[in-house]
Amino acid sequence: MCKICDEEPNSHSFNYYGITNDNIYIYYTCPAEATKYWDTTGILEHYTEVLEQNNNHKWIWLFNAKGFTTKHSLEMTTAMGILKIIAEHNDSLCEIRIVNANMYIKGFYSMIHRLLSPDLISKIKWIQ
Repeated sequence: MCKICDEEPNSHSFNYYGITNDNIYIYYTCPAEATKYWDTTGILEHYTEVLEQNNNHKWIWLFNAKGFTTKHSLEMTTAMGILKIIAEHNDSLCEIRIVNANMYIKGFYSMIHRLLSPDLISKIKWIQ
């Protein structure tokens, strides 16, 4: 478990959420719920640890954009690091489900869209 979250629960947001009927793991994140949304090093270590424990099992990333604001979209170093980690685990990634999208997450997506591979883009599902 993330040492930072062990000492201060909810510092970061990327956790096992459940499993589908097809045996695909679901991981959940909501940046607005993370008390240390700006902690790039800690967040990247947290994501890496969770996905290494996943051991290349098929997975879905459930991204809850509720409360996502300008302050979250300014964390570009964190976003770039997460994209790198996701790319390393892309073979086992089935989908990225974005829920509660608002203008901030849509604007953020338009900024990073050109940095994403066509394969990754095809995995992104906007859930209303």
